[in-house]
This record gives sequence, structure tokens and C-alpha cells, in this order.
Amino acid sequence: MNACSSMAIRARGWVPGALAGALLAAGLSACGERGDAPSPPAAAAPATPAASAPAFDFAAWVASNAACAGGFISDVQEAGFDKTLRDAGVGISDDASVGEVGVGSGTLTPGKPIRLHGFPVRRIEFDFGSGATFAVVVEATPEQARAAIGAKPLPQVYRDVYSEGVPMAEATEDVPMPDIRFVRKGDEPGTQEIGCAAFDG
Repeated sequence: MNACSSMAIRARGWVPGALAGALLAAGLSACGERGDAPSPPAAAAPATPAASAPAFDFAAWVASNAACAGGFISDVQEAGFDKTLRDAGVGISDDASVGEVGVGSGTLTPGKPIRLHGFPVRRIEFDFGSGATFAVVVEATPEQARAAIGAKPLPQVYRDVYSEGVPMAEATEDVPMPDIRFVRKGDEPGTQEIGCAAFDG
């Protein structure tokens, strides 16, 4: 026996006269409404958002290339890389060759503060053609910059441009000037350059 039938029996047996009729009608009406009401639709499963590409991490890109572990030349020559940089808030100098194939150079300026080895970065200067240089201008003392990469006096073959740094490999007859990580004094007071230099031949 369902709840509606039980209600009808109780109304007939316990309540006299017109009151029983009224209660019976009200109870059956309520039961009918409950019985006829459509079941609520099942909740739709939430849509899974499409996976989006991770945002370009400019600070990580700078650190990788300053450590001679990146491929900044191919990145800078890639069509559309200028948009990638600007979307990350990076300023590009007017004379920079970004998105162009061939010999290139330029200056990149972070749109928000970033650090290299804990030092504030002012800008990045790069060039490539006969060899390549990726230099990060940081606010540091010479002693701090040297300690950050473990720089030591470089062999004489580098001394025209670089005096302190870390060769990335042993020199050989075929490769007399391996790539180096370097430190050198910046153009502005209180700055140093930390970066990577590659050489042809």
C-alpha cells in the first residue's frame, strides 16, 4: 500500500462527513501532482576545458640560453616568435631581427621583473652570424657574477673579448674555441653581463 492509499483510508475511517471528503480530495490531488510531475533531468557532466598550450616562460628561456643550454638562434628566427615575446610582455628593440632568417641582433627588455641567478635582469642583448652571443645584463657586482657561474680566467685565445668564464668543452685541434659561459662588466655602473658565446671554427 502506498502513502496515497493509506491517506485515503485514514481520511474515510477517522474523519466524519464533509471534512473527510475534503481531506480525501486534497490528499489525492497532492498525490496526483507528485506522481505526474516529470523527473528532473540528470545534471549534464561539466564540459572538460580544452587543454591550452602553456604560457611562454621568458625567465626560463633567458636562463637556459645564458647557460648555453637553449637554442635562441632558431627561436629568434622562427616566424611569429616576435608575437610570442610581446604576448609575454617582452619589449623588442626597433632594430631587432626577430622572426627573420639570417644574421641578426637585438635587445629584449622584460615587461615584468625577472632574475638570473637571483640578480635583477635589465635586458638581454643578442647577436648571431659569425658566432653568437647571448648576454644578460644584470644588477650585480663582478664578484657576485663570477661566483654565480663559477667563472675562472679563460685561455688566451678568448682574451680579445672575454677574460673570465667557463668553457663548455675541452679545446681540440678541430674546435680550438669551444662555446663558453662568460661574465664581463656591463656598460652601466653596477651591472654585469652573464651569458653564452659560441664561435665558428
